[in-house]
Amino acid sequence: MKLTRVQREVLIGTLLGDGYLEKQGRNVRFRVAHSEIQKSYLFWKYKIFRPLLTNSSPYLVKKKDNRTQREYRKWCIDSFTLPIFLEWYEKFYFQGKKRVSPEIKSLMKSPLTLAVWYMDDGGRRNDCNALRISVNSYEKNEVMLLLEVLKENFGVKAKMHFQKLSSVIYIPSSEAKKFCKIIKKWIIPSMEYKLI
Repeated sequence: MKLTRVQREVLIGTLLGDGYLEKQGRNVRFRVAHSEIQKSYLFWKYKIFRPLLTNSSPYLVKKKDNRTQREYRKWCIDSFTLPIFLEWYEKFYFQGKKRVSPEIKSLMKSPLTLAVWYMDDGGRRNDCNALRISVNSYEKNEVMLLLEVLKENFGVKAKMHFQKLSSVIYIPSSEAKKFCKIIKKWIIPSMEYKLI
């Protein structure tokens, strides 16, 4: 069994964003969860990965925060534990921790991959036409590598910014239209609010 081109490109974007791989024995499974607001986005990913998934449809997980008494709802999909995900685990994980693959320059050439990463972790700024992509879980050298990929593979100049307790890739207004033009074809209707 092999991943299709679309599955591969969506997988790479998702691994940069909200998805993760979980090693179980010799093989690996792919897992994704999105909030209730992003339900249609999760269902879009479900259609792409359907032949590899364990459930007949996405499933809802409800979790109560005991501090606030607020209930959080997320939609999830899980793949079977398969050998086809092992190579991706080896590229994107080091000592069990997710990282930016050292091969990311050659892996992230598709506008679809870029669009998925942005739909997962990106958004517009409220005060201007700039964009940002959350990169909280990555080390500084990994973020610098992603900045190189944006510039060399897509011609987009971006910067790393720190905001309170988080770090983001900041795409200034002068580059945002170019970025959106590259990914627009792949942005699903429920995520168009992230475009300028």
